[in-house]
Amino acid sequence: MFFLIDENVSFGLVECFRAKGYQVVSIVEAHAQGLSDNEIFTSAQKYKAVIITRDHHFTNPISFPVEKTAGIIYIRQGNLCSEEEIKLVESFLIRHSPEQYYGKLVLLSKNEIYIR
Repeated sequence: MFFLIDENVSFGLVECFRAKGYQVVSIVEAHAQGLSDNEIFTSAQKYKAVIITRDHHFTNPISFPVEKTAGIIYIRQGNLCSEEEIKLVESFLIRHSPEQYYGKLVLLSKNEIYIR
């Protein structure tokens, strides 16, 4: 599984995923800060990557048809520290196989998970 982690997500998630052996592209590390949402979406399509973001624009199915990607994991805004954000995503990935979210939009928050 390949993940593209947006610059608005804790860099600790990048480090955690790499330690677990996931393939990760970090927008921050790629010196591509300031990429438009369209450029990020295009990159995800190219690499067949799951986008992990806190940017609500990626929840718009007209602008960003999730079925054209390996999936989009949107972390809903909230007061999450880095550790909480990492645990939230990790917990989701432990409980759900890639087949369950491939090509789908995942909405994560402290209290809810929606896959559509």
